[in-house]
Amino acid sequence: MLDWRQVRQYVQEMADYARDRLRTHPPTLRYALSLLHRFSDDLERLQRMAREALRAGWRGAIPWGEPLAARFPLPAEQPRALVIAADGSQVYPDRHGTVPYFVLNIGLIEMRPGSGAPPQTWHHLVFWYREEELFTEDGEMRALNDLEAERDIQELEQLAAAMARRVDDPFGPPVGLADGLLLPWALARGEPFAAVSAERYRELFRRAVAALESAKETGGAIAGYVDRPTGHAVLRLLALGLLDPDEISREKIADYPFGQLRDRALFAELLGPGERSALFAPNWPINDHLDREGHRLLFFYLNVGTEGRPHLARVEIPEWVAQDRARLDRLHRAIWDQCRILAEAPYPYLLTRAHELARIRPEERKQLEGMIQEALLRRGLHFSISAKARQKEWLGG
Repeated sequence: MLDWRQVRQYVQEMADYARDRLRTHPPTLRYALSLLHRFSDDLERLQRMAREALRAGWRGAIPWGEPLAARFPLPAEQPRALVIAADGSQVYPDRHGTVPYFVLNIGLIEMRPGSGAPPQTWHHLVFWYREEELFTEDGEMRALNDLEAERDIQELEQLAAAMARRVDDPFGPPVGLADGLLLPWALARGEPFAAVSAERYRELFRRAVAALESAKETGGAIAGYVDRPTGHAVLRLLALGLLDPDEISREKIADYPFGQLRDRALFAELLGPGERSALFAPNWPINDHLDREGHRLLFFYLNVGTEGRPHLARVEIPEWVAQDRARLDRLHRAIWDQCRILAEAPYPYLLTRAHELARIRPEERKQLEGMIQEALLRRGLHFSISAKARQKEWLGG
């Protein structure tokens, strides 16, 4: 249980910290906005500097070719549209439980706005229980990083497969939405890391490319939707623009003159309701590999809020969506329309529904555990949970 005396002290300190942060934002934000306009058409210089800074370990956004301060209006309403969304939820293996297993539940939903037809829903279930599925060659249980990557890649695969099944739909090429990053975070880093081997990394990459290729062939658009993003890649680009080319060094590119400011606040000042920003390429190491496969990643910011109440999202897309204005406009409009369904909480309606479909509730986990124990007993198999798990049961969790 919480010691509320200690909690109360920290809450007061947190409120003071938040107040002080907000006081520093207005002048910093005005400065950043002035730089966005100042460097807006300076694309070639910024692209050259970004390539040079990459060698010194710089991380930021690279201009794709549109003026930095550009504002792209909401495309015209679509008389017909097909939107598909996917999300996933999981039960991780528990070494203190009866037997180890991994459950992944992916919820998918499709909607044809204006048709009068109700959304269609379905599930994709993954249930791992074999040793080769749950354990590494060293006999260690697979790490959470690895299992999270599996969840993310299967969400992408199932979304692309759902789009492929609707390739000739009378409502036109599908728009596919994923919750969060379009690619697993394990891939975005660009190299194998903690508990994800090089071989496993290559496997995930191959699967991601195959899914993106499948989505491309539908003629539709696929995107990852990041609500209330916390990144500052564009601001880091503006900071880089303040340097001369011969000043680029690890020490110089580490300077960040914008304090706690993030891209979201910058584009909330720039974009009106329904408007999207210019396109940028994240300089993740993975993007060079994706570029060679024809699936370089880009992103833009989109204001899905209302007048006086901006709400910014970061939308990730493959470059082939950006290169086809019809695809890009279709995606732009579809996201806006989805966010208007529950306008008081501007977030794509189908992603909310996909989350509801995917979510594995505590009572369902308990029911699943009961089914497993019953099945083991019927086969004459005796089981036990760890002493730690038993004590937690006695103490109520």
